[in-house]
Amino acid sequence: MVIAVCGCPGAGKTTIAAATAGRFGIPFLTRDEIKTGLGLSSAVVAEDGRVRLDPDFHVAGGPVSRRAEAVMVDAVRLLAAVGVSFVVESSVLSPELLGALLAGDARVLAVHVVAQDAVIGRRLAARAAEGGAIDQQLLSAFQRGAMTRAIFEPPEGVHAVVEIDTSDDGAPAIETIVAAAVALLGPPRTGDGPMPARSATRREPAGARRPGQSVDSLRRG
Repeated sequence: MVIAVCGCPGAGKTTIAAATAGRFGIPFLTRDEIKTGLGLSSAVVAEDGRVRLDPDFHVAGGPVSRRAEAVMVDAVRLLAAVGVSFVVESSVLSPELLGALLAGDARVLAVHVVAQDAVIGRRLAARAAEGGAIDQQLLSAFQRGAMTRAIFEPPEGVHAVVEIDTSDDGAPAIETIVAAAVALLGPPRTGDGPMPARSATRREPAGARRPGQSVDSLRRG
């Protein structure tokens, strides 16, 4: 089983994905961290002792971002092929990413994280105010209307879809995700199609999986 988290920048994907992975105690892959790892490996130390990343690192959707996407697809393909369940987070579930999952016979639960436009705009503005070049580019694109919700919707081919709304800024509501994941772990039934989308706006503490806690107890708890 793979839980693939997608959504507009600023919607709260990373928070939801990290809470979900922590609840199940499974690996969590995110393109942003892979990109940072790539950037650090090619960085230089300036005379003032500060680490300087390559200029391409600061371009949203630029060469380093594309390389990070390729690396993540390779990592996803490897984990899925050997039967590891995990959480993967990326703004868009690309055909390459979904293809790598399905090629490994993974059951894919897509989690579409959304929020009201005003909330996303406020979050992106707060990040951009800290001076990050990428965050400023994302804010500009959002304000131009270049990041509509439809761009980030899960593609056809996933086995189930859950929608999580984070507009109220509460604790991550992952109980709906846990329930859908447990259902997806059950044996496949002949003739079943993809599960209908579910939505969640209720906020519940994500919690952490206790050592030895079963998936069934996670569902009840």
